[in-house]
Amino acid sequence: MNKSLLEVYGLSVCFVSMGCLCIFSGILLYSLVELAFPSMMNRPGMHYPPQFSSHGVVAIRPDIPPMAGRPLPALSERERIKNNDETNRRLEQEQKRNSERAVKYMRAESTMSMVRSVIILLIASIVFAFHWRIAKQARNG
Repeated sequence: MNKSLLEVYGLSVCFVSMGCLCIFSGILLYSLVELAFPSMMNRPGMHYPPQFSSHGVVAIRPDIPPMAGRPLPALSERERIKNNDETNRRLEQEQKRNSERAVKYMRAESTMSMVRSVIILLIASIVFAFHWRIAKQARNG
């Protein structure tokens, strides 16, 4: 094989592997930041659970059952205030659970992304070192 062609091949593979190293180093750093600062990186409703399900044009909340044409029961003022307090308390607890789930989900996703990035960085480093040696030998010898 022509030595200059072999050198061009080795250097072009090194160029591509350097691109992979740069891209996946950035992904790895981003995942590290997500793990270090989960509250800053997690926007409300960004990951889990979905707030609305969209079917065609209509957006439907998954946690509210349809009323099916039934009239609302008449309640006194005191009962409405009591029901609102209980509903608000339940909603606040559910929001807290959802945000805790979102943080757990985001951490799991970040960890998986870090593992993927490390694997690709190792492979790209090995490919780079091997082809750099090929290009160097083609140039010198």
